[in-house]
Amino acid sequence: MNTIFECSQIAGIAAAVPGNAIPLSQFTKQWGEKEVANVIASTGITQIRQAPAGMTASDLCQSAAQRLLHALNFPPGDIDGIVFVSQTSDYIMPATSAVLQNRLGLDSRVAAFDINYGCSGYVYGLLQADMLIHAGMCRSVLVLAGDTTTQLVNPRDRALRMLFGDGGSATLVVAGSEQHSYAVRTDGSGAKSLIVPAGGARNPRDCTSYIEIEAEDGNARSAENLFMDGVAVLFMALRDAPAMISEAISLAHWSAEKATFYGLHQANRFMVDYLTRKMRIAPEATAFSCADIGNTGPASIPVMLAIEHPRLQAEGRLEKSVLCGFGVGFSTAATALPLNNTTFLPLVELG
Repeated sequence: MNTIFECSQIAGIAAAVPGNAIPLSQFTKQWGEKEVANVIASTGITQIRQAPAGMTASDLCQSAAQRLLHALNFPPGDIDGIVFVSQTSDYIMPATSAVLQNRLGLDSRVAAFDINYGCSGYVYGLLQADMLIHAGMCRSVLVLAGDTTTQLVNPRDRALRMLFGDGGSATLVVAGSEQHSYAVRTDGSGAKSLIVPAGGARNPRDCTSYIEIEAEDGNARSAENLFMDGVAVLFMALRDAPAMISEAISLAHWSAEKATFYGLHQANRFMVDYLTRKMRIAPEATAFSCADIGNTGPASIPVMLAIEHPRLQAEGRLEKSVLCGFGVGFSTAATALPLNNTTFLPLVELG
């Protein structure tokens, strides 16, 4: 699906990560120096952020939202839409967006949505906000995107334990006249390549789902833990991300050379660098910023922007920005939009 909206603007973006940083060197006793060194070399990740017990994705998003609304001097009562994008919601029910409506002091007439998406979820959240504004239902939508994926990863799963981190973000989308172009692709045939098999209605938790099973190369996980087929995810990203980016740019009537910045999902350095080379993007027109944070799923793009915005603003790279997320689903979503009039807050650490 491809579409264009000319009804809104991105007023501001803020992000937060846990202050608890776990260096990958800490895992040398568990998996050996050589293995850890190989992971660092291939992913570019040197440490991950892990939320302490009791801290959820909604807590990280709430903190980011409160900072953002305060910085913009935007009254919470003027928000009329809230979209929470996460795969680690507070409860099975009720919707976390409803819980956050109360915690943020939003008006009870707010439209509240949860979107159960991962690495493509930030762009989907922006798309949902634009649809609400375009429909005339809302004039200001708070998009809260974040995950505490470390809660889903088995501590004995070498493939994932040194890859994923936790983070949250807040983006305020308001009525305006910017052009936002979107291109999205869904391929459910890849659903089992990135999945937590047990815990939903299809495969409920039971007395066996928590049992750890020795997996490939000595990894271990249970049916209640996250599983990822890294090769399948890589092939999907290399196939779909360039195509969706090209379509979003084409909808915006830009050329690839006119795009000033490409904000790619921060899966790992290998993925970002490979896509950068494949699409012939100038290295300075993109960024990899999760080396000491890890892959934060739907929060990764706003976390990256919170880190990189001083350089991007100084170099004038935000006027024609392209954002692209890809992953679980399989799902890929790209948007071409201006960010040069957006207020960015520095990344903060909680706890």
